[in-house]
This record gives sequence, C-alpha cells and structure tokens, in this order.
Amino acid sequence: MYDLFLQNFNEKAPLSAPDTEVIKTYLTPKKLRKKQYLLQEGDVCKYIAFVTKGALRSYTVEENGT
Repeated sequence: MYDLFLQNFNEKAPLSAPDTEVIKTYLTPKKLRKKQYLLQEGDVCKYIAFVTKGALRSYTVEENGT
C-alpha cells in the first residue's frame, strides 16, 4: 500500500531501510468515494494527502463567496 508513496519519496530524498520503517508508522491509507470530500470549509487539516490512484479537485472560496 505504501510502495508508490515511498518510491516517489525515495526519488527526491533516498531513505535507509530503518528510516523507511519509521515513516511507515506515520502513514495511514484512506480511500475516498467519488464526490467525497477530503477536507471541507472550516476543517483543520492535520495531515498531508498523497494520491495513488484517481484524481482530486481543489478549489478555494473567497470571503465574498466567489
């Protein structure tokens, strides 16, 4: 489950095997259904998301509603 993330990470900053194991302890896979929100207005983001399959759409809403 973590292979794609770790492969991408290792391309940017190679990790030793022990470091890889430590990072795995912080990873939690999460699957979203179509049209399900990862984060909504007012939510506090407490994590970083890495998409391994599919796509996400991101948008912002200004204070005036646009």
